[in-house]
Amino acid sequence: MCPYTSTANSTRVVTLRACGSTFDVQCADHAIAALVEVAFGALIVPCTGSRSDVTGRYQIERSYTVPGFSVCDFEGVVAQIDDPDSLLWHLDKSLTIALQYRRPDLYFVHAAAVSLADGVAVLAAPRGTRKSTLTVALLERGFTYLSDELAPIDIRGYLVHPYAHAINLKSTPPHPLRLPPSTVAIGRRFHVPAGLLPAVADEEPLPLVALIFPERSSEPPAKCLRIRPSLAAVHLLANALNALAHHNDGLDVAVSLAQRIPSYQVNIHDLSAACADIEAVMKMRSRTFSIPRDRVANERCSQ
Repeated sequence: MCPYTSTANSTRVVTLRACGSTFDVQCADHAIAALVEVAFGALIVPCTGSRSDVTGRYQIERSYTVPGFSVCDFEGVVAQIDDPDSLLWHLDKSLTIALQYRRPDLYFVHAAAVSLADGVAVLAAPRGTRKSTLTVALLERGFTYLSDELAPIDIRGYLVHPYAHAINLKSTPPHPLRLPPSTVAIGRRFHVPAGLLPAVADEEPLPLVALIFPERSSEPPAKCLRIRPSLAAVHLLANALNALAHHNDGLDVAVSLAQRIPSYQVNIHDLSAACADIEAVMKMRSRTFSIPRDRVANERCSQ
């Protein structure tokens, strides 16, 4: 069950936490709160007595003039939303923007993030590249889940924060990959709740060890190819969400990350082969890259 709190007028308050920031989502009824739980269950934290730590509040009401919902986002902007699928997309977008305002020190990349042996691979690519399908396939191979759409990178310590909302798939994955039994269909999307996946146990960031840029091509798939830092920086900047919050419009951060972190390109036309290649890269990186535990702890304490 979701740890809701109820107010006098029977609304449910769901508290979400990501990247060290806390947000209240006020839901008009239990059915709306249940939708939020499906999509953001792994980000839900118990409500505390003191609300001084809440960064922002989001309100969802039933719209009685037209079918759908009336929402007031974290900036106080009111919008009319037609259906549950669009509602969850709107909440996710609002939360992503609110986090960027709250944590301008982080470099937000439109990317999936998975880990193996405590090292994180950030999978950055434009929409339509099937990153979410690739993420599900990697989880079946023993990877741990951090995110499928948003990778917040701490550029001081080269750490990746989890943003473990439900994995969103626009279509069923190709055979032999199957949707997990916990998958919930809402409108046009399939939501795989993160709370039922092999996901990180808490919100602590993990070290970034590889930047991987998936692409879909009909050409015969090649092995995961190491690319030059200059090309990796271009890919990073193209997928950055808050580049303007950083010096030189984010270019300096992209170059620094590309020079520091090994980068690869992989064709995911053959999903099984792509997963095997990524697993091989991550196992190799775990042998050649290590970050002392005390350094990770120090980086976390400095946040």
